Amino acid sequence: MNRCEQPSGSSARSRLLPPRGLLLSLLVQGPLILLLWPPHLAGRMVFLGTAMLTGGVVLNIWADRLFKRNGVAVCPFGIVPKLISDGPYRLSRNPMYLGMVLISTAVPLITGVYLNLCAPAALAIWLHIRFVLPEEEFLRKRLGTQYLLYASRNSRWLGLPGPHPAQNSEGATGRA
Repeated sequence: MNRCEQPSGSSARSRLLPPRGLLLSLLVQGPLILLLWPPHLAGRMVFLGTAMLTGGVVLNIWADRLFKRNGVAVCPFGIVPKLISDGPYRLSRNPMYLGMVLISTAVPLITGVYLNLCAPAALAIWLHIRFVLPEEEFLRKRLGTQYLLYASRNSRWLGLPGPHPAQNSEGATGRA
């Protein structure tokens, strides 16, 4: 795994990057799965979990390839020469993070250990506070109005879009 280069002053963010957060979220689910072994498989939930797992993997691979094809750094707060707004970025401003949460959520659904749903919930909250919100500020500063217009049309996770540019014009000058 390549080490992410972080801007100066952001070394605290580099300690635990999102892929390792996903791994931690999956690892903390292990003890309950082992304690409650064998798993209680429910057909619909296994199907839903498998669909979420597949969707999460597809979202991450698709978004990663788009970033690489367009010269955008995959690492948080990395090089952003342009805004990516096609592919999975039409559905969510954070498809990689959404994919990670889907992957983590799939495990409790597939195994029937629903108490483990706390792990993907914690992952989603951590990603939102530690990466999504600071990255939005970072992108507003880097891309200005272009990012604000994109955010006003596309949802942060899945759901409602962000603020309209007229509601929040701070950082909309496009200055880096």
